[in-house]
Amino acid sequence: MLLYSYACGPVSANMIFVGRDGAKTVAVIDPSDADLAKTVLKEHGWTLSDILITHRHFDHLLGVAALKEATGATVYISEADACGLKSSLHSLSMAQRIAITPTEPDVLLHEGDTFEAAGLRFRVLETPGHTAGGITFVCDDERCAFVGDTLFRDGYGRFDLPTGDFEALTHSLRAVLFALPDDYRLYPGHDEPTTVAYEKRANPINYEGTPWFD
Repeated sequence: MLLYSYACGPVSANMIFVGRDGAKTVAVIDPSDADLAKTVLKEHGWTLSDILITHRHFDHLLGVAALKEATGATVYISEADACGLKSSLHSLSMAQRIAITPTEPDVLLHEGDTFEAAGLRFRVLETPGHTAGGITFVCDDERCAFVGDTLFRDGYGRFDLPTGDFEALTHSLRAVLFALPDDYRLYPGHDEPTTVAYEKRANPINYEGTPWFD
């Protein structure tokens, strides 16, 4: 699988390009910097076909409107978090004095949905807790998943922001993500990738009886 990740935007969110090996059509997950995305696409000679969004927060979708306008890419997001594409309040960009350009999603996703993007097959897991509509994109053929801010290496996402829920987050990690095969690689919305096996062993969600976050 082709995979390029860039930490960018105001809080260094991971913008991840994926596609088939050797392909010239790619998808992007959580595009936080449209200008950088356009530069990457031009440098590699790629065509952008799809935009996948893991959750509503501004640092994961700042580049969506401009990329959709420039490329015509199909935008996927959960129905519960689609409000973040249109609202500086729901995306939390208002708190950072950053303007969100409203845009319409093309596909509203739910648990168990499957779709093809850039030649890859994805299935959707609902993984709320960081936000009410947080989702994970699983690519079984490549034995990996894109988890947004639900999980980080050695940690997990904040639950103290609007629509966050520690009980839901705990369930999303223990019952949903940790149920994936041990060798699956997990690509978070910030910091470094990890694996299911490592997080089942080391993530503090398994050991701490009280809420914790970075």
